[in-house]
Amino acid sequence: MRSLRVLLSARDPAGAALLAAVVPALRATDDLAVELAASPPAWEELIDAGERPARFTLRDGATAVDAGGDPRALLEAADALLARVDPHAVLVTISSFGVGLDEALLARASGRPTFALQDYPGDANAIGGIHAGTYFVRDEAAAALTRRRWGVSATPVGSLRHAPYAHLDVAHLRTEARARAGAVDDRPLIGFFAQPPEVPGHDGAFADLVTALGTLPTSPLVLLRGHPKQPDAAAAYAARLAAAGLAVHDATGEGPAEPWLAACDLVTTCYSTCGIDYAFLSARSPRPLGSVLFLLTRAETRDFLARYAGVRSPDGAGAGLGRVAERAEDLPRLLRDALAPANAAAYHAASLRLPRSARLDVVVDAVRAAARGAAARNASRPVVS
Repeated sequence: MRSLRVLLSARDPAGAALLAAVVPALRATDDLAVELAASPPAWEELIDAGERPARFTLRDGATAVDAGGDPRALLEAADALLARVDPHAVLVTISSFGVGLDEALLARASGRPTFALQDYPGDANAIGGIHAGTYFVRDEAAAALTRRRWGVSATPVGSLRHAPYAHLDVAHLRTEARARAGAVDDRPLIGFFAQPPEVPGHDGAFADLVTALGTLPTSPLVLLRGHPKQPDAAAAYAARLAAAGLAVHDATGEGPAEPWLAACDLVTTCYSTCGIDYAFLSARSPRPLGSVLFLLTRAETRDFLARYAGVRSPDGAGAGLGRVAERAEDLPRLLRDALAPANAAAYHAASLRLPRSARLDVVVDAVRAAARGAAARNASRPVVS
């Protein structure tokens, strides 16, 4: 009998991917009843994956409150959700840019055991400093960073959302996506994977990239992928690339990101999680795919990353999984170096050192034990007539 209720939540695509990895393992138990709640764009991602999450938005249609804003309406909506589901345990993902469903559930858990699935190392967003009881993180380095920044419990479990990559035919994905993009062997395919325009310095970094791409000896084909939170912004990026005389394939909204990442000879982004996605795809590829170049050419972007993640280097850069451009004038050289076969080979070798296993059992056992404990405590409380 599934007598233990667990509420899971997400509001970002990465969070939806984490839930997609964890939910089947939780449902494989004989006593956990899994309830999902999500805000767009995670809600759409989960619907596409065949799930039926409750849609969480505020009365005005908003899904988040800006940092420093009034969270009362958000907290009231979380109270209503918790009252309806009455979970024995809560498992959230982590979102950036303001606070939303995930953070509100932690703030209103009212003594229920809480857990969080971390995607970007060191991230632990919260309302009023109310964090999850335990954070499940990729590795010991992420655990140490999370403990140091927030004083919370952190347990390494591998990269849960990348575990399904073991079943991908990366070479086939690459061949098929390159054909769809119109790539040819003697022309580099360089991807730009956008982040929300709210990232300070983001558009300036993109402008620096456009200028530098024009200096390459062979004009590249640019694969553009807008961010799921602001897909409409991609049209402006495509127009700027075309105005610079660059060929572009806009893959925004064209299915999952993984085939488009695998297609690239070089992935560029400010500090997006797509950088580490590319690394895990590389680890599953029989041959080198390419490499990553992080666009931190604007001081405000570097400062924002430091505040957001507690580090000044993007995820993976310190492990040979991407180079960092901190000055616009260095971009032409870094682009040429990044496209060299030797760099792709070194990147591939570094990717093979990533953790291959994902300890879903650790997550399931911890959540299950906590839910059982909560149920036992509830049963022992005296009934007030």
